[in-house]
Amino acid sequence: MDDVKSTKQLLEELKALRERVAALEASAVEQQRIEQRLLKEALVSDEALRRSEATGQALLEAASEGIVLINSSGRITLINTAAERMFGYTRNELLGQPLEILLPDRARGPHLEHRARYFAGPRVRPMGIGLDLAGRRKDGTEFPIEISLSYVRSSEGMTAMALITDITERKRVEGELQRQREALYQTEKLAALGTLSAGIAHEMNNPLGIITSRIEVMLLDAEEQQLPAQVLDDLQVLHRATQRVARIATNLRSFARQAPREHMRIDLNAVVEETLLLMQKPLEVEGIRLTMELDPAIGPILGDANTLQQVLLNLVTNAREAMAGRGGEIRIETGTAERPGWVRALIRDTGPGISAEDLSKVFDPFYTTKRTGTGLGLSVSYGIIQDHHGTVDVQSSPGQGTTFVLAFPAAPEEQT
Repeated sequence: MDDVKSTKQLLEELKALRERVAALEASAVEQQRIEQRLLKEALVSDEALRRSEATGQALLEAASEGIVLINSSGRITLINTAAERMFGYTRNELLGQPLEILLPDRARGPHLEHRARYFAGPRVRPMGIGLDLAGRRKDGTEFPIEISLSYVRSSEGMTAMALITDITERKRVEGELQRQREALYQTEKLAALGTLSAGIAHEMNNPLGIITSRIEVMLLDAEEQQLPAQVLDDLQVLHRATQRVARIATNLRSFARQAPREHMRIDLNAVVEETLLLMQKPLEVEGIRLTMELDPAIGPILGDANTLQQVLLNLVTNAREAMAGRGGEIRIETGTAERPGWVRALIRDTGPGISAEDLSKVFDPFYTTKRTGTGLGLSVSYGIIQDHHGTVDVQSSPGQGTTFVLAFPAAPEEQT
């Protein structure tokens, strides 16, 4: 009996052992399936991560703005292609460099303090519109920029991201629009004053002609009747005064003349050379050098040679009067303008310069700093340049001389 019971117990234990082995085998198979699934998911996740990183990198490189990442030490950790192109550096030249390498020398010191304050209290700052910011290229040239700042915190610390936009073209367009607005305002003002001046000049002509002719008759009579010398001197003073008034009336008529002249193809260099021939001797007598540098490659412009020569004569005469008694140099240059398809003429003197207050008014009618000037010369010149569809810019400061830059559109190619 005992042997039978022992055998039965062994069979039951063997059965339990087999069931345990089967359970373990099933568990092992399930564990293998789980491991295979996890491996597959890991591979998928790794591929997704690689795709995500590739997409992020592609977006970074495709951005039109420059993107620069900086760590808490102010060192550059990442830069995109647009920033490389914008600043003229390669990526390897910038990685690890302090951010200040991209700033003008004058801004580097103050920026260290700004950067420290930003990392101490980071915040998202929108594009700094209205701020006068500048970047510095590898070659040392500067250009206007706008910067937007944001930041990211990670286990490696805080990273600041700068989104940089080159606004050189926008500044150029804004400047051009401002010049156009100023030109429109000046044109409207000149037109209104021109109408008034035309009426004044017309009303002056008749009485002025009568006075002048009577004085000339009286001068003839004074010589024939041998009147006292004092009377003769007084009549000559009156005659000179009427001649001056006549010149003022002539200037008023020139200022008021609004009918456009017929324009033809003219050589700007030839106009300059003829002007120099007229002014060379008088300037030499006063110890003023007149030099020129003419670009033979510039093409013709559409205009009226006589009125353009009037402009050049007026500018050279003004420079001559500014340098009277002190000598100096007047230089005239021609060449291509910054604006494509335009040519320019530059008239520069070494005179005393013009104050900022006077500089803003030099083209205003009847405004003059001369004791005997009428204040119409530059106004008339401005109108002539406008009639030629050109622009005029003046640059000056006290003690630094004055430079006038005239620019005109080149004449179109002649049809063959």
